[in-house]
Amino acid sequence: MNGGKEMQGQDIRVRIAPSPTGNLHVGTARTALFNWLFARHNGGKFVLRIEDTDLERSEEQYVQNIFDSLKAIGLNWDEGPDIGGPYPPYKQSEKLDVYEKYAKQLVESGHAYYCYCTQEELEAEKQLAMQEKRDFVYSGRCKTLTPEQIKQFEAEGRKPVIRFSMPSRIQVINDILKGKIEIDTSHIGDFVIMKSNGTPTYNFAVVVDDMDMKITHVIRGEDHISNTPRQIAIYEAFGAEVPQFGHLGMILAPDRSKLSKRHGATAVSEFISQGYLPEAFVNFLAYLGWSSPDGEEIKPLDEIVKLFSLDRVSLTGAIFEFDKLNWMNGTYIRNLPIEDITERAKAYLKEYDLSCYTDAQLCTIVEAVRNNLTRLDEIKDAVSYFFGEGVEISDEVRDKVLKTEETRKTLPAFLEFAEKLDFNNVEKLHEQLGEFREQMKPIKPKQSMWAVRAALTGRTGGADLAVVLSLLGKDRVIGRTKAAMALCE
Repeated sequence: MNGGKEMQGQDIRVRIAPSPTGNLHVGTARTALFNWLFARHNGGKFVLRIEDTDLERSEEQYVQNIFDSLKAIGLNWDEGPDIGGPYPPYKQSEKLDVYEKYAKQLVESGHAYYCYCTQEELEAEKQLAMQEKRDFVYSGRCKTLTPEQIKQFEAEGRKPVIRFSMPSRIQVINDILKGKIEIDTSHIGDFVIMKSNGTPTYNFAVVVDDMDMKITHVIRGEDHISNTPRQIAIYEAFGAEVPQFGHLGMILAPDRSKLSKRHGATAVSEFISQGYLPEAFVNFLAYLGWSSPDGEEIKPLDEIVKLFSLDRVSLTGAIFEFDKLNWMNGTYIRNLPIEDITERAKAYLKEYDLSCYTDAQLCTIVEAVRNNLTRLDEIKDAVSYFFGEGVEISDEVRDKVLKTEETRKTLPAFLEFAEKLDFNNVEKLHEQLGEFREQMKPIKPKQSMWAVRAALTGRTGGADLAVVLSLLGKDRVIGRTKAAMALCE
């Protein structure tokens, strides 16, 4: 396996080329990240292009999602549809004439030919292959059509495709990740490079694009290994230099099946909207198939760039562990500056009147609850009792806490005690709560504090109780205590 150490100094050019037929998938994002890291570590260029020749399924909203998702996780590109570059266009739909020109060039050089076979004729060949218990390989019968036959087909209104004449051989791929791979191309046959509607197929367009954009390294998922012999053959037919190929192990679900929507979110934008921090998500993606030489897992992107090398990329599939993502995201939530997290949290708190608190108080609220968060969207529920006059108390809390003899004694005593609380001093409130716990003995401190917390928050756990008191203020504390007392009977 080539670790990439000797690549320093080369004019490295890599690319990511998603299709805008859906939101950016985490698998494509991971591939983009590895290409980006490889380019940035080696001083190369990272190119973004859009493969939108599937005109029926491609949509501009998905192009924008690709842009937004890559930017969200910190991946900037050096060339692309939005910023241009030396080898435009960066959208396939804008260069259909270029593909046509290259295809005709292959026809003229004898490496490709027009095929007039109908779907019915091709289906008959497939059925025959099945009957003979062999793999279907196109017979190539249109390769030797006479001018008269062509004239007859065109008179019938047949619109031809262009097929590439695939050489039959053992194709050796010196994969920079997986090492030597050998594929027998006799099972491939002559394949279509231009459809009858004038649009290129994937294997043809990608080679033309990579040639035009002078891509030096193609790093992609191992599901593309079967495409590689076709693409190498096209490069050679043009007399072009073949880029170095490297194929990454796939991202797998925890059950080791292909990651799909049944396992949860699969698009980058879905994860971000659910409250995964971009820094945490891209950190997690980097470790899906790569390991840091120092063994540490929490790393900002700029540090990962410095350490990244292909020789630390795993050859096997990477398991998408949701528990690990949650742990990593929770770590970032706890460790990023509180002002930063508070500002981001506002997007999930739109149903609350945030104007009732100062910026400093909002930071205090977020600081009080963030240690228990794994995703930022969880903050909506975590801070709910800081807003509004009253608080919702569930039947479970009512039966478990409020309707006990200890609570019936605690709440009236706390209502009286609240009159002398210093709501403007959290440290003093800690001391005063300690005094109240002593005052309520022989009731256990846990029971007395449960009673107060349940009355004020509707819960048995949550933020520091002194912080809750200081933020709610005297009027709401008294009002909620009285309301809870009415539920104790």
